[in-house]
Amino acid sequence: MTKDPEAPSVVPPTFVLVHGMWHGGWAWERVAELLEAGGYRCVRVTLPGKDRAPGDPTFRGHCDHLDRVLAGIPGDVVLVGHSYGGAVLTEVGAAPNVRAMIFVSAFCLEPGESVASVNDAETGSQAGADDIRQVGDYLVIDPEIARHAFYHDCTSDEATSAVERLTPEHAGIRVAVVSHAAWRAVPSHFVICTLDRACTPEVQRMMAARLESSSELAASHSPMLSMPQAVTRTILEFSSRHCAPLGGVS
Repeated sequence: MTKDPEAPSVVPPTFVLVHGMWHGGWAWERVAELLEAGGYRCVRVTLPGKDRAPGDPTFRGHCDHLDRVLAGIPGDVVLVGHSYGGAVLTEVGAAPNVRAMIFVSAFCLEPGESVASVNDAETGSQAGADDIRQVGDYLVIDPEIARHAFYHDCTSDEATSAVERLTPEHAGIRVAVVSHAAWRAVPSHFVICTLDRACTPEVQRMMAARLESSSELAASHSPMLSMPQAVTRTILEFSSRHCAPLGGVS
């Protein structure tokens, strides 16, 4: 019998959290702690990259890595992606065990689009093509630019800690074109960050309109660091529509 993708599961899902450019699984630590305190299993993915994790650092390598992660998880999965992580979700998120996806200021792309083609099409981004540098095969973002663009509503200590953990990103991932739109097949939600300086709210709303639902947070580009409880509540609220009954976060 074919499994109804809209039918609630009996066992709570595993939450698989995917980071954005220059970041790692560490970016989701506070959200994962809240989910795990509620009894849920989390996997914080760290995509391959220089000074980060072994493996193919390209977009294809990232997609293959997430494919392997999903294949190794028994039961249902809710995928959550931040920023560039949304492009990876877009490409491979329609895996058989994925029940729902949540895009947190993330690139929910149409086939033929890339992070660069969408983010650079509108003015206003403070982490766009003119704000990053290419060094060899990798892109880097200067600490003060990152602090201002990604973490302006975090505490000074939080912002410093995050900036110190950023790693170079393969230049190809920013211009890599997606060939699938998994969000067409998987129930998906978009979290618009209305104070975002990296991916402007206007660009986010354009992508959010593609999905069945969206919500807004008065947050920077990194609400998983500055507003982890609000992000966790949103994850659980949307997931509860498509998975087993889930508890909340106070």
